[in-house]
Amino acid sequence: MNNLYIINEVLSDYTSGMAIIAAPSVERCREIVAETFKFWVDEFDSAITDGDFKVIEGVDHNEGVVSYVHGGG
Repeated sequence: MNNLYIINEVLSDYTSGMAIIAAPSVERCREIVAETFKFWVDEFDSAITDGDFKVIEGVDHNEGVVSYVHGGG
C-alpha cells in the first residue's frame, strides 16, 4: 500500500508547480523525484522541509508519478 504525496512549490518556472507521487515513504518519494525530475530535487527537499506537502495514507495506487504541473510564466 502506498501513500499519496501532494507536493507544492516544485517544478518552478517563474511560478511554482505541483507534483503528486505515490510511494510507500517520503524517502522513496524523493528517489522517484530524482529519477523523474532530475533538476528539481532541491525544490523537493525545500518543499518537504517547509511543509509544503500533504500526505494521503494507504492509497491503492501503483508507485510512481501520478500527475504533475510545471509552473509557468
